[in-house]
Amino acid sequence: MDCFGRNSWQWSDETQLIRYALGGMEGKEVVSFALTYWRQMTGESGYMRQEGYEFWHVCAEQARGCFGPTHEVEKSLREIGSVHYQGDIAKFLLAM
Repeated sequence: MDCFGRNSWQWSDETQLIRYALGGMEGKEVVSFALTYWRQMTGESGYMRQEGYEFWHVCAEQARGCFGPTHEVEKSLREIGSVHYQGDIAKFLLAM
């Protein structure tokens, strides 16, 4: 669901959208990413401010890089998709 695009009138600038997205993140690894990203975007708590971090496409790209599928995942999915049952269940399960 594209709640950011559908409700674009709610965001006066991209930093508000980023703040909303980062604030909704849950889980130890994700919260750590959100806090670090925010501090790098704003320069808070002694972090060096990163140019461009105030843009949504940069935030989304950084999140995908940290939590998105990796090359290994994509390769594994292709390999799984290439395995077909050919009448021998033991052989099929071994291949999977």
